[in-house]
This record gives sequence, structure tokens and C-alpha cells, in this order.
Amino acid sequence: MKHEKGIQEQIVRWMAAKILGEPLAAGEERALGMWLAESEEHVRLFERIRGGEAVREMLRLKAEGYPERMAAAFAARLRREQRRRRLAWFGRWAGGVAAAVLAGWGVWTLWLQDGAVPGEPAVTAQAIVPGSGKAVLTLADGERIDVLRMEVHGEEQVFINTEGQKVSVPAAEEDAEALPWHTLTVPAGGEFFYELADRTKVWLNSKSELRFPARFAGGEREVYLQGEAFFDVTSDAAQPFVVHLSGGKITVLGTRFNVTDYADEPLSAVLTEGRIGFTSAEGEEVRLQPSDRLEVAGGQMKVEQVDTLLYMSWVNKMFVFDGQTLEEIMRTLARWYDMDFTFASEDLKGIRLSGRLNRYRDIRMLLHTYEQTAGIRFDIQGRHIVVSRE
Repeated sequence: MKHEKGIQEQIVRWMAAKILGEPLAAGEERALGMWLAESEEHVRLFERIRGGEAVREMLRLKAEGYPERMAAAFAARLRREQRRRRLAWFGRWAGGVAAAVLAGWGVWTLWLQDGAVPGEPAVTAQAIVPGSGKAVLTLADGERIDVLRMEVHGEEQVFINTEGQKVSVPAAEEDAEALPWHTLTVPAGGEFFYELADRTKVWLNSKSELRFPARFAGGEREVYLQGEAFFDVTSDAAQPFVVHLSGGKITVLGTRFNVTDYADEPLSAVLTEGRIGFTSAEGEEVRLQPSDRLEVAGGQMKVEQVDTLLYMSWVNKMFVFDGQTLEEIMRTLARWYDMDFTFASEDLKGIRLSGRLNRYRDIRMLLHTYEQTAGIRFDIQGRHIVVSRE
């Protein structure tokens, strides 16, 4: 029991530090990430502490000038939620996280270009539906299959199509002169988990494409990526794993990392565990350590230390924004909710905001919070959002 209590206290400290924007050591980052990945209940608790409901309550009470009432109301909300969900062992210490969070307002500070004044909520009642697990599997012979998920049964990989039927990927012949290559295409409003022939795990985000062989043979395990993916690579010193991108390639032996390579964004790679090397199309090389983020834009490469949870949050079914521009936030949301957007004025694009939202929740929860705090209006017109001043 004493050991369990010690672990709980560590998690409390790590969670509070993350919410307050304080740096964690690489080992602490990894341990907290593993804890979040263990259970949806862990993610939901973390989300509730950092989420939109709590933020709106905190903002309202702070505006009224009652910080003590703010803390009490927030703690009471957590206690009620914990009792309702029967989170017995969380209930003893989640309040400590809440208290630590309420002591530091920095994580929810909004960086505005011109000091916009908060306005009244204005998000319309129309709903934009979140995405779901789906992809198009294109086999080497050109056959296209709409699939919802994949399953692994021993050595056999099976896809479940939109009609609930099982579809097996043809095995590659050992003596084949050329390996068959297949392609997974994830549309806007989709995501997909896939396990490659070597048991490397790949999470594909919206508007992404992965081209891969039916099996790996030769000196390297090669795949081609467009869009965004999180890789958990099976270690094999004899066969390095290579991800080909639009502006170069990433080479690894066994590690976990996120890659973003959309046409409208700089190429980015974030390493959570192990080591990776990036080689640009011009032959320039750079190596990354855990918590490093590489950005390639305009032929220039930049490496910086980052909070890796921000970049792998989508794998844990969450959006986490920390000081991103409103244009970047809307672009990310548009891919998942399969919508588009326009800005009524250019200056709105550079407003910097923070926030968190479960990917399967209504987008209006986050937009409503931004309306309350930044004086922005989101006018939802079908699958189009017009962003303007209040």
C-alpha cells in the first residue's frame, strides 16, 4: 500500500506540473505518458481536470473576484464526478492536483495580438460530428476496400470492412521477384491503427497516407508517409526502419516517434523514446534525442526540446493546444471534424490560444470557451465555420 501511495503521489506531482506548464525530466515525461496510455479512465480524469468545463467555471469565478469560491467549486465538481464514476483510489488525491492547478493560471493564459476583450458566447446550435476510425485500403492489384479497423490473429492480418466482413491481405510469396505494396489512405474525419508485418505499430491521423510492403525483405524496412503518423517501431538491428517523407527520410532501429508531413505545414518529427536520424533531400543529417522536435521549413532544419505529450495527444484521443495560433488550431480541427473555415480578418489568424478537448466530443465545447475568453465568434454554417470578432 505504501508503494502504491508513493506512485500516486508521483502522478499527482507530474500531472500538476504538466497542467502548470512546468518542465518534467525525460523519464517523468515517459512515465506519465505510459500512465495515460494504460487506461481511458486515466485520460478522462486528466481531461476533466484540464478540460473546458473546469476552465469555464474558473474564468467565471475569477472574473467575479472570488478565487476562494473558484477553488471550492472546482474541487467540489471533481469530487462529485469522481463519486459518480466510482473512481475510488483517484478520489483521495485528485483534489490535490486541482489545488495545484488552481494556484497557477499560466496554462490557460491566452496570448492575444491586440488585447481582445472577452465577449458573450455565440457558437450556433449546429453540430459538426467528430471523426471515426476509417480508411481506404488499396491493394497492390488496385482493388480498393473501405475499412473500419484491423485485427491481428496470430500471423494473419484481418481488416473489417464497412459491412462488418473480414478481409485478409494477400500474403507475399517468399520467392516473388517483387514485393506487393499496399496503401492505407485515411480521409478527413478519420484515423486508423495498423500493425505492419514486423509488428511495428502505426497510428495514422486524418488526411494521411501510408504505403507499405506486404512483408519486409532485404536490408531495410521501408514505408512511405504523407500526413501524420505515430510509430512504435519493433527493434531489429539487422533491418533499420525507414520512413520516407516529402523532404527526406527518418531512419531508426526501434523507437517511438510522431511525424507530421502535410503539404500546408512544415515537416516535423517529435521523438518520445529511443533515437532517430533524419536525412534531408539535400543530404543534410541530424540526430534526435528523446523530447527533441525537428522542424524542416524553407530548406532550414531546427531542433528544440518540447513537451512530447502535446504531439502524441491525438493518439490518446485528445486535442492539446498550448499557445498555438488560431489558424494552426483551426487547421488541426478541420482535418478531424472534416470541415473548412475562413477568417473574417487576417489579424485573427495570429491569436494564440490554449485548450484541451477529447477528440470525440462536440467541437462547440472548445469553440465556446474561446468565445468567452478571446472575444471571438464562430459562426457554424453546415460544415463551414466563419471566424470573426464578437
